[in-house]
Amino acid sequence: MKTTYNVEISNDTTEAEEFAAWLNARGHNAKIGRSTGNYINGEWTSSNTDANEIMNRLWSEYCDQ
Repeated sequence: MKTTYNVEISNDTTEAEEFAAWLNARGHNAKIGRSTGNYINGEWTSSNTDANEIMNRLWSEYCDQ
């Protein structure tokens, strides 16, 4: 079973709209946030190692497409 995430993308992220659409097409619940922080399941990627690793993996997969 594939794990899905609630993803809030920083509003200053390059390609934020495209990244959110890509994530949503893969079953995640992604949106562009109102802040410059990224969040995975409510956890801020700047202070949560697991959330940071997930975001980096998702971004890498997006960039490799």
